[in-house]
Amino acid sequence: MSQLTGITGIIAPMHEEIELILEHTEVHSIVKSGQREYHCGRIHNKEVVVALSRIGKVASGVTAAVMIEKFGISQLIVTGVAGAISESLRIGDLVVATECVQHDLDARPMFSQFEAPLLGKAFFECHEPLQRKAMECCQALLENNFNGLIHPDDIEKFQLNQAKLHQGQICCGDQFIGTDEQLQRIRADLREVLAVEMEGGAVGQVCFEYDVPYVVMRSISDTANHQATVDFNAYIKRVARHYTWGLIDQLLR
Repeated sequence: MSQLTGITGIIAPMHEEIELILEHTEVHSIVKSGQREYHCGRIHNKEVVVALSRIGKVASGVTAAVMIEKFGISQLIVTGVAGAISESLRIGDLVVATECVQHDLDARPMFSQFEAPLLGKAFFECHEPLQRKAMECCQALLENNFNGLIHPDDIEKFQLNQAKLHQGQICCGDQFIGTDEQLQRIRADLREVLAVEMEGGAVGQVCFEYDVPYVVMRSISDTANHQATVDFNAYIKRVARHYTWGLIDQLLR
């Protein structure tokens, strides 16, 4: 597995998703910018900048841009949870994005649906070497029974022993997908999308404009339908934070 070089930026949108990452970071400084705290330090002797982006496209886009402009990161890792769009996914599965798109971006008739205006581009590809590395790390996490990170009762409750790894498109938008109507619309518009979240496509656009490699790694917290809220609340508290740290731990070792 190739090594990451330079400074690695790490962002996640929720406190629960990033708290264990911060606990394992040797922080040497905290820089405040735009109502965010950027934790500069090291994980496994690798230089990192870790930040809570908050939820949504604007919040994550700002966080990514500041990391690039202010800290000169060499690559950016987006992690956290996502809702399943594909029927092949189940709670606890891991998804590594090949590319990201904003499902709620529609400036027709001036531009094509999903296209970022004046960029001539709708799908923002993740860096292939980072994809390969992320896939290896996700598989290692699953094969090693989560390295004791997640309580056995929670592994059984969420059937995490049956969790699988997937690779494909992820879409994002500024809305929580919690109804069948929303789910079916995304499936109809974006037939290859595996999962939905609220940050990846926006970060992908920022990284494209700055020519900075990025990748998105997500665990599936819900099935993006009318049961989403119940599933999500339980998963985020008991599983998500362990998943995100486990993936970053593998990635930076």
